[in-house]
Amino acid sequence: MYDRSTINYYKWIFFTALLPYADRFIPIFPNDIWGFNLSGFAWIIILLVSLVRIFVHFHSITMPGWVWLPWITYISFQWIQDQSFLGLQSTLQYMVFPVVGMAASTYSYSDETMTQLRRWFTWYAGIVLISMFLALANFSDFGKGVGSVMTLVVLGAIVLSDFWLYNNRKMLVCFGLMAIIPIIAMVRMGIAMMFAIAVLHFGNRSLSMRLVIGAIVCSVGLAVFYSPSFQRKTFYSGQGDITNLSMSNGDLNTSGRSRMWSLAERDMKDHPWLGAGSRADLRMLIRYRYKLKELHNDFIAVRYNSGWLGLGCLLFGFTLQCWLLYKQKGNVEDAYTALVFYAALTIFIAWIGFMYTDNALKYSPFFGNLHFCLIGIVYSRLKEDQHTSIKIPDHDLDSHPAI
Repeated sequence: MYDRSTINYYKWIFFTALLPYADRFIPIFPNDIWGFNLSGFAWIIILLVSLVRIFVHFHSITMPGWVWLPWITYISFQWIQDQSFLGLQSTLQYMVFPVVGMAASTYSYSDETMTQLRRWFTWYAGIVLISMFLALANFSDFGKGVGSVMTLVVLGAIVLSDFWLYNNRKMLVCFGLMAIIPIIAMVRMGIAMMFAIAVLHFGNRSLSMRLVIGAIVCSVGLAVFYSPSFQRKTFYSGQGDITNLSMSNGDLNTSGRSRMWSLAERDMKDHPWLGAGSRADLRMLIRYRYKLKELHNDFIAVRYNSGWLGLGCLLFGFTLQCWLLYKQKGNVEDAYTALVFYAALTIFIAWIGFMYTDNALKYSPFFGNLHFCLIGIVYSRLKEDQHTSIKIPDHDLDSHPAI
């Protein structure tokens, strides 16, 4: 019998991942409620649900959430000094994904529960894929943002784990469908990160296969790079080559990012170590008369608001979280845990790219929450040792449990 409380929590995860697009699915659904847009309600809801779970089951946390204490403490202290509403909003958003991961790690994940959870992931993945293809056909707007592509990277890492562990070739077809969406939509960092997880996936333990996949990805990547649509989006002149991919190249179309970043870098010289305070980046954008509300670069945004000290706390959390998870490799013996383990490790790669060109830290409903739930699953199953005797299979096995 599966654990209903576990499945109920993931219903909240999937609900809040889809809530920001409710007004696009349902025409009569309002764009905002009481002044809050649906994305705001999404992260607030899952943060509250997760905090309640943590408070009630604090001693059941299995994920090493302590690695995020320096980051959470520092940005909280900054907000106490500032006490602005927008600063509070930003501070809480930065806490969502580690809090979700800790909450997820308090639940029980028996094999029966994992089977049920797989069904829910399948339904969610189906909704995402269908909606994105409809968006590409201009029937909806669901798949036109980078947040949706971030979700594809998480799902792509999971299906590739299934392929590498069980040689399930149907999963390659699924990954192919996922990988083609950012190419057609021409989401450049989305393309790069889908290629990155294909080449660097931790479930691929064969160096020769990694080299083969690398060669295939390079070939496809070059074809995409020299395609007319990519050239038009990447270069103002409509043409360029690999050597022109430089931020100093005035012909490179960064969608306005390079100028914002240069202005932020210039202003940061006045407060390099401690930062300018909670949500100071927004005040900077308003001062320079930008309509955008984000710098679209988490590394620069965190440095601007929290300085090198804050960025150090953030990178400490990510690096140690990844390293501690990797150290669990020797303890992973069953099929379900291995599949989630390899996917969770791989997704850390995508954080680097998405944080460089977007606001991945604030896109928790689409990306961070899903990733840290996977981390929580791994730690919970390893802690309780509740899996069956199903071992990591050889590639000639046909049957396989998968999430």
